[in-house]
Amino acid sequence: MNVNDLELRVRTVEGLPILQHFFDRMSLDHFLVTYVPGKKLGREPKLPHGRALLVMVANVLLSREPLYAVREWLDSHASEFLGLEPEDGELFNDDRIGRALDRLYETDPASLLTALVTRVVREFDLDLGQIHNDSTTVTFSGGYEGQEDPEQKERPPLITFGHNKDHRPDLKQLVYSLTVNADGAVPVHYKTYDGNTTDDQTHIDTWETVCRIAGNTGFLYVADSKLCTRGNMDHIHDHGGRFLTVLPRSRKEDDDFREQVQTSRVPWEEVRRRKGRNKDDPDEVYEAYEPPARTLEGYRIIWYRSSVKLRLDAKRRGQRIDRAKQRIERLEERTGAHRFRSVESAQKASDNVLSEVGAGRWLRVQARSVDASEYRQISPGRPGKDTKYRKAERNVIVFEIEEIAEAILGDARCDGLFAMTTNDEQMTPGELLQAYKYQPFLEKRNEQLKSVLAVAPVFLQRPERVAALLFLYYMAVMTFALIEREIRRAMAGEGIESLPLYPEGRQARSPTADLVLRAFDSIRRSELLGKDGAPLKIFHDPLKDVAIETLRLLGVPAQAYGE
Repeated sequence: MNVNDLELRVRTVEGLPILQHFFDRMSLDHFLVTYVPGKKLGREPKLPHGRALLVMVANVLLSREPLYAVREWLDSHASEFLGLEPEDGELFNDDRIGRALDRLYETDPASLLTALVTRVVREFDLDLGQIHNDSTTVTFSGGYEGQEDPEQKERPPLITFGHNKDHRPDLKQLVYSLTVNADGAVPVHYKTYDGNTTDDQTHIDTWETVCRIAGNTGFLYVADSKLCTRGNMDHIHDHGGRFLTVLPRSRKEDDDFREQVQTSRVPWEEVRRRKGRNKDDPDEVYEAYEPPARTLEGYRIIWYRSSVKLRLDAKRRGQRIDRAKQRIERLEERTGAHRFRSVESAQKASDNVLSEVGAGRWLRVQARSVDASEYRQISPGRPGKDTKYRKAERNVIVFEIEEIAEAILGDARCDGLFAMTTNDEQMTPGELLQAYKYQPFLEKRNEQLKSVLAVAPVFLQRPERVAALLFLYYMAVMTFALIEREIRRAMAGEGIESLPLYPEGRQARSPTADLVLRAFDSIRRSELLGKDGAPLKIFHDPLKDVAIETLRLLGVPAQAYGE
């Protein structure tokens, strides 16, 4: 055979076989093709819109390219793992993907979401006995002018200003509400809201949707303090549900208990203890007390005292006091055009410092004017032994800073305290604390959305497409969570403490999906093609031992990598 008749074709495989395995178990391709309409104006697309959307989910998980670069990414990858034929790559461009996003927005997202989650719950045997909800913000840099009237019901979420959790109040945003279970923190619901929506407005909608997915109201719904409103709590309670939430500091019940702590002894009971994070750290201890008094709505209040929070509260109070003192001392150093012209203006400046730092409870500052003497050179020039001076009197502003010992001591008695409220009458304070302690796993999912998956729909100008793209990100986060859950469960079942997935072979005790997929970075498949284009020989880059072990734990056939 003439060597010139041969062709070498190289395709990147990476983690595509793993994604295909999980997409198949989730029936993601089936649901996208089934629920996302294909025809519009009587024309059937050359490539099902659902298939294009599946490619986007895979791209978000592996590469996160902008829309215009997806075609190039697909051309270099083994696209058959996404259900595509080799010639299908020519059909991908940003216009086709944009139209697919349009069709996804036009479908019934609630039905698609419910069908997908129901399938995942059944296939992966997820426990829905405990549900956690939290929200984050997705920030935008564009103007997004000309959006639909906020009063219109059927419209995409409004990209607008609101309380920005990325600390960018100068940018517009959407609110992204995510709900996970307590069995792997697998997302079971999401919804995108107007950027100026507050969390207390989303809970009833979320809870009712999860009820439909779970098929019952008996699960424990856990959320942060925005759940603690009469409307939210009464709605869940009156409809047979259970909730657990943090009691806000603004509630009267909080003030009443903190006053009680100042004057009487609280019979704390230890409910949780574990070793400190570092070798020399003291044990982390939680104590609990349930008073007979209830919330104004009639629900249980359980108070907790955390040894870690106690130390943090004391440290933060000391830092605020020191910072306020330093800033006020710098006020005395103002000279020239910046010096204070009156005691009143100086007092106002010191009051502003206390307000900005948040130290007004613990410091009392009094500005006053005092006479000060200084000696000024009579004649110009450099001073010498014969230089003469004259004594001058002037008024200067000084600040007298006094620590309010009673307030500092009183707050110190309340260090480490926080309260939760629930309508569950059976769970013990220790069990309720354990349930709430799962909340950081939900926060980790929102962190993955922004850091690992790098959600930033800056290449889209239409709010409809933005909303559809965030749905794809939800599917990506769900896939991430399922990969993590499966490998950790498999490791626990076989007694494997860690896998060397970190760079330089360092051990990972709780592998993340990102670490799992990175173990297959740059893995390629090379095909030697004959004159007729048929493969004569196929070569695969060798896998490391940890990658082979990962495939085994996940139940992914290694044949896709030539093993």
